[in-house]
Amino acid sequence: MGAHTDEIPYFGEHTQLTLRCELCGWRHTDFIPNEGELSGESTLKLSQPEHLSTRVVRGASATIRIPELGLEVEPGASSGGYVSNIEGVLERFLGICEMVFRDLSSSNDSEDQQKIPLIQSLIESIESAIEGDFGDGLTIVMLDPDGHSKILHADATQRELTDDEVAELATGPAIPIIDAANLDD
Repeated sequence: MGAHTDEIPYFGEHTQLTLRCELCGWRHTDFIPNEGELSGESTLKLSQPEHLSTRVVRGASATIRIPELGLEVEPGASSGGYVSNIEGVLERFLGICEMVFRDLSSSNDSEDQQKIPLIQSLIESIESAIEGDFGDGLTIVMLDPDGHSKILHADATQRELTDDEVAELATGPAIPIIDAANLDD
């Protein structure tokens, strides 16, 4: 386990916690605020190219949405936290769409082939956004039941999530409890 505490401008002091198993290679990283945080939503409507450089802190429990494109990434079993910017978040979505495109392109299933134009359109929209062209506008929404995530820009809006909203969100990875005394078994 490794921990590093640092001040993230406009977001406060955070501890980056990294857990790693030397035996199997499993790894988990998260960013934990040193002050108690409430569950929250952080939203930025992309309207100017400067928004691409906006800093983003994503905790391992965050769901990220681009509603205009119908895209959403929920935290999975091996989800980790990261610090990036809006362009980096868009690049991650682009990478996933390109992977899906490759899988569909190599499939002989007619239903898969029918999905290719939609994926191509998503790829083009994300590439345009990365170039600073947001069309009719794109919104990045981060929802974090643990409150470890935030979009750090004056134009971003922040609000606390309701209990019902928190209950509907995926919560991300469960950190395993490893008893060193049982590793030899």
